[in-house]
Amino acid sequence: ELRPPLSTVYGPSDYMEFRSQLEQIDRLLQKSGAEERFIMDFIRRNESYATRIPFLSTALRTQILLHLTNESYRTLAYRLADSELFRWFIGVNVLDGVKTPSKSTIHRMEHLWSAEEIAALIHEINKTVSDSQQSKELLHCDTAIEMKELYADSTCVKANIHYPVDWLLLRDAVKSLIGSIKLIRKQGILHRMTEPGSILKEVNRLSIAMTRSSRNRAAKKERKRIFRRMKKLLKTVNRHAGRYYDILNENWSKTDWSEKQAAQVLNRMSNVMEQIPAIIDIAHKRIISEKKADNAEKILSLYEKNVHVIKRGKMDAEVEFGNGFYLAEQKDGIIVDWDFFKDRPPSDTQIVKESIERIRKRHSLTSYATDRGFNSKQNDKLLESKSIFNATCPRNCAELSIKMKDENFRNAQKRRAQTEGRIGIFKNKFIGGKIMRKGYDNRESKILWSIFTHNVWVIARIVNENYQKKIEEQSQAA
Repeated sequence: ELRPPLSTVYGPSDYMEFRSQLEQIDRLLQKSGAEERFIMDFIRRNESYATRIPFLSTALRTQILLHLTNESYRTLAYRLADSELFRWFIGVNVLDGVKTPSKSTIHRMEHLWSAEEIAALIHEINKTVSDSQQSKELLHCDTAIEMKELYADSTCVKANIHYPVDWLLLRDAVKSLIGSIKLIRKQGILHRMTEPGSILKEVNRLSIAMTRSSRNRAAKKERKRIFRRMKKLLKTVNRHAGRYYDILNENWSKTDWSEKQAAQVLNRMSNVMEQIPAIIDIAHKRIISEKKADNAEKILSLYEKNVHVIKRGKMDAEVEFGNGFYLAEQKDGIIVDWDFFKDRPPSDTQIVKESIERIRKRHSLTSYATDRGFNSKQNDKLLESKSIFNATCPRNCAELSIKMKDENFRNAQKRRAQTEGRIGIFKNKFIGGKIMRKGYDNRESKILWSIFTHNVWVIARIVNENYQKKIEEQSQAA
């Protein structure tokens, strides 16, 4: 009741459209009751938050803004403090004063809810807008949003890592360990070693030489020579790091660090040191022995464990590094089903069965359209047994020619082509091309919040279109 209305603004059309979408999202969260139920369910599991309902509402709405604008924590903290519209949306623009979340608070807000809780919220919103009894009030339309016809595709969501060249991992290991050693030395813990700055200069010099060696006629011989020097340098740094690790572990109480801060440095060092034998062996195998390494044994990043080599076969990206991602959308673009793979993603043909089982638990599926990568005889039999119209593109050209004579199949495939664009919108607008999160759990949380924000964004656009049509019809009738 202390939430003042927004000021009247005669601004550019882009701003007015964005503002209208936020107003419709606000209306959707309140009218559907999804926000209240989501918060109360959380309080039942976490009684300590019973007196912090406004904070939980702000946390939920801040995540919508974070993923709708695709800003960093720091930049969004600036915008929340500066924008009346943003403060109104998250509910802090009250009469008794304004206090907006800091970047650290926004980060904590993102991890308040588990992946299962966020997924349940997505399904609840989808169920609400597909309910014919609530659609008239929520959507300004007599008909609900249908979830019967789905269009599916898969992609790779790139992780925030550089291209994993073998010798670059050696350089990364040296720089990471030297960085930790420098932090320890600043705390007054010293042990005899070469000046850390000179070691960094040496590894950078060797990296530049390795890059230039490809232009040399005797490239293979030169690369092997440089690699042996890098390997020797890394082993030396690893010995120094081991000594500093032991000294810090025993004497951290003599530093200005807390136990958690010291543990963070120790864990970072141990993570790198444990992987050094493996990255040296793999690089030796490829550079010295000139043998190929299996994708399963490759280390793509020193810090990202659940990142995989995914062969996409695209014109601009034959191979990508990240996690497999599958989504199924309905005709208006709302994402109904998804899967973000922690391990190496299965083939597209293996995804279909589990996806259909998940979808049928919540919606009555009548049509399922994909590209030819999902097509198989087993999937054809599965769709036929479930009485679902099979709009998957056949691999056989003769069979495709026969199916193209069916108007329903042609329309489904024509609409399925838009799913490629949906993936592009989702990855570029809501994720930002790469997920700027470390660890699979954090990346999964980012994916789920992005799906939720994407869906309420799409629903808000539908509501705005229905509302404009309603006004036009009323004016024509008058």
